[in-house]
Amino acid sequence: MTSLRHNLSGAQRAESVQIPQDRALRQDDQPRRNVTLMRKYEAAALLPDLTISFKSHVAPATPLFEETSTAFARGTLIPTVRGPVAIEDLLPGDYVETAGGSEPVMWIGSTTYVPGRNDDGTSLNALMRVTSGSYGLGRPDFDLLVGPAARMVIKHQKLGTLLGQDCVLAPVSDYADGDRLFEVTPAGTVQMYHLMTRRHTILKIGGIEMETYHPGKSAGQALGQNLRSLFLSMFPNISQLEDFGQVSMTRTSREVIDSLIDT
Repeated sequence: MTSLRHNLSGAQRAESVQIPQDRALRQDDQPRRNVTLMRKYEAAALLPDLTISFKSHVAPATPLFEETSTAFARGTLIPTVRGPVAIEDLLPGDYVETAGGSEPVMWIGSTTYVPGRNDDGTSLNALMRVTSGSYGLGRPDFDLLVGPAARMVIKHQKLGTLLGQDCVLAPVSDYADGDRLFEVTPAGTVQMYHLMTRRHTILKIGGIEMETYHPGKSAGQALGQNLRSLFLSMFPNISQLEDFGQVSMTRTSREVIDSLIDT
């Protein structure tokens, strides 16, 4: 247990390999063929015999793979049956409090995010800081640092009339306002995490409702056989994409939500 927890939180073991595709040159200064950016991911899974599998994987730094591990920064407190626990101290098999009651953690993904700047000056691998009290007293009750995989619950009564449900999920990054929610580029690497329960559900992170991991209904549509196999190898407790189950709440964007509410 101790060694697994240490491995999962070891930032030095999850370095990313980032090679800008449009800047890769041969020795004769001629452009090379585009190079796929790769990243190291760490995954811990609860197996059917209740043992824990821990493995490292090198996979493309594409949204499908990065979303497995880039929701919550190290230090984020997760509600469990024994009280708030930092995400890096969780192990598969621990029970967390969800919108549907207590659920065991089935899988935890982790990777190191390397901040920086693109050639055009925009942020590379920027994170989002949600400041304390952004959504009212105690929501959140402490600053949150989240990544691009973090989605939060958005509620509006008009959504119930239009969609049949008054809640949807949208990326936290869509709500950046430069004040309460703003983009940050840390000075050093940040260890990022995501976690999966038996079924897709909602956790209250610092009073903000956010989702557990799910690859999405269309995850396998653009995957060839090799990438599908590589992706599934990260989930030894899953044999096929259908085993992830249903997404419990519609995922969309702020743009779509605003257009619906404003109609």
